[in-house]
Amino acid sequence: MYFYPTDAVRIFAHRGLAVAADGSAFDENTLEAFARALEVGADYIESDIQVTRDGVAVLFHDDTLLRVAGVDSPVNRLTWDELSQIKLAHGGRVPSLAETLEAFPGARFNLDFKSVASILAGTKVIHDHGAQARVLVASFSDARKQAAASKLPGVATSAGSMRAARAAIAHRLGGGILLGMAVAPVDALQIPVSQGRLRLDSPGFIRNLHKHGVEVHYWTINDPERMKALVAAGADGIVTDRADIAVATLR
Repeated sequence: MYFYPTDAVRIFAHRGLAVAADGSAFDENTLEAFARALEVGADYIESDIQVTRDGVAVLFHDDTLLRVAGVDSPVNRLTWDELSQIKLAHGGRVPSLAETLEAFPGARFNLDFKSVASILAGTKVIHDHGAQARVLVASFSDARKQAAASKLPGVATSAGSMRAARAAIAHRLGGGILLGMAVAPVDALQIPVSQGRLRLDSPGFIRNLHKHGVEVHYWTINDPERMKALVAAGADGIVTDRADIAVATLR
């Protein structure tokens, strides 16, 4: 079961934890960062699926490698062999989805499908590794999320940005059946505290979502006081770059 019963707030390590115990830096979205997140007590690892030119699903966020490796090329223009030879800023490398699932067989992952190509490549790896029960399918695109989820029966899902906005509007209109329709296909809303001028962090909104059996997780929260305020408002999960701080603050 992906969302196992717990009274504790769920802590999602956003791209792992890129800070070592001695304060030195790891590269985000690497096996080292994922291991560090689990070491400090994160419950889930959040990452992003992209695909190499030869169809290998990898865990990488940005549009290009420029910020993290100084290489001005998107992942989808490189083969897996080419990509795996590139050293990131702190000596790490981009991992494949398959090797990550194998390296952490007991870990739960929150995976954002970043492209249409990631749907087939990513779901095949998840299916072949029997990992449906430990993966949540996410995407800013509701269409991509639904397409990926349709290939993984029973997998947990979160709402895309349009569905989350519809849920917030339905709440402002009184909730009830409109809110139920907006969130019926998903297990969680993973959202910022606001979207434009629309606040998404009120206790009333969270309570209404809970009535429909939907969890609420907020991103990307790195400030301890903000973490505590959201949990006090009823948040079920915190997505953070600093899983170490979140564990120290909330456990």
